Amino acid sequence: MKKKVVLMCLTGMMIMSISACGEKKTDKDANVVETSSVMEENETTTVVEEESSDSTQTEIDRVSDREDYVGFQDLDIDKYVTLGDYKKMKVTAARPKVNEEAIENYINTRLLVGTITNRPVKEGDVVDIDYVGKKDGVAFDGGTASGYKLSIGSGGFIPGFEDGLIGVETGETVDLNLTFPDNYRNATMAGEEVVFTVTVNGIEGAAEYATVTPKEMAEMGLSYKTKEEVWEAGKRAMEENAEETYAANAKSAVVRKVVEESTIESVPEYLIEEEAQNYNHYIESLAKSMYNMDLETFVTNAYGVTMEQYNLEMNEMFTDTVRQYLVMEAIARAEKMEITEEMIAKKADEEATEYGYASGDALIADVGFATYRMSIVQNMVIERLMEVVTVEEEEA
Repeated sequence: MKKKVVLMCLTGMMIMSISACGEKKTDKDANVVETSSVMEENETTTVVEEESSDSTQTEIDRVSDREDYVGFQDLDIDKYVTLGDYKKMKVTAARPKVNEEAIENYINTRLLVGTITNRPVKEGDVVDIDYVGKKDGVAFDGGTASGYKLSIGSGGFIPGFEDGLIGVETGETVDLNLTFPDNYRNATMAGEEVVFTVTVNGIEGAAEYATVTPKEMAEMGLSYKTKEEVWEAGKRAMEENAEETYAANAKSAVVRKVVEESTIESVPEYLIEEEAQNYNHYIESLAKSMYNMDLETFVTNAYGVTMEQYNLEMNEMFTDTVRQYLVMEAIARAEKMEITEEMIAKKADEEATEYGYASGDALIADVGFATYRMSIVQNMVIERLMEVVTVEEEEA
């Protein structure tokens, strides 16, 4: 997933999102974005689109370029933060249960799912499709996707789309002559006649552990030969997931406790503004590359709120972000951690390709130096905190 999750994983909202960013890249070459062009009102769809790693970025006057700007690394941190005695803190963290019910549920939803290729599409199937929607022979915005998973009978797409795929064989391509509803929320498409060219890549098959047979598993292309093999794989995966979730919960609890127990005298407004600016610049660059929308158009369409509401919510979120940053900076100083520009540049160069950037400089330029530097600071601080804060396990 090129660039899609980089800011979320580097932002300071680690109290809420540590577990979400353990894996930086989930799709090698595709971005997953939301649109609503071929959906009924109040529904959303997911379109997979390629994104160029060298897409043009909008130039902005960064807060960090102001003459009176003082970054976190140069703040007189004692004026802003008084740390609690974090070395004596205790927190609790939940570890998910791994019981037979949980294992079987995991098997049913994750492991006993495959691709059926020996029969046509029928009602209730989940199909993997590529499609292109055209009006008067020209592809229209938001009407193209590849690798989309559609549940036949869900009623998510416009009338006739799903019904038109029933009976289609895997690998077959069909043209669906359809008409958008007169009350379709995109006024430019309401009542318009279009043609969707759809290719069925495969049918997702699923089975229940209680009744699955080796034959069914083979038909879905699964490697398991017996129910015992499936069970062991499910148990092993659940145990690994529980361990990873517990580790993430422990880190979140520690960070939350350290921030709560610290006294924060004030939060520099320009640092809040900088975080909001970095985030908005990043989101707008995605909106432009994927939908050719500016930030306000994207916000009002995607979130259904005004820019005023959006800015109020963002201001609250990034105030919390900067509060956390200040505490992390204070701990880094207390622990005498050295974070140099050379270290930051080296780390960015190492991660650039992984995040889909041509260079470390491009990565830092996109997400902002303060945000990127703080991602390094927080990783180092959290690693240290996990050594000194007592974490007691509780069962979820």
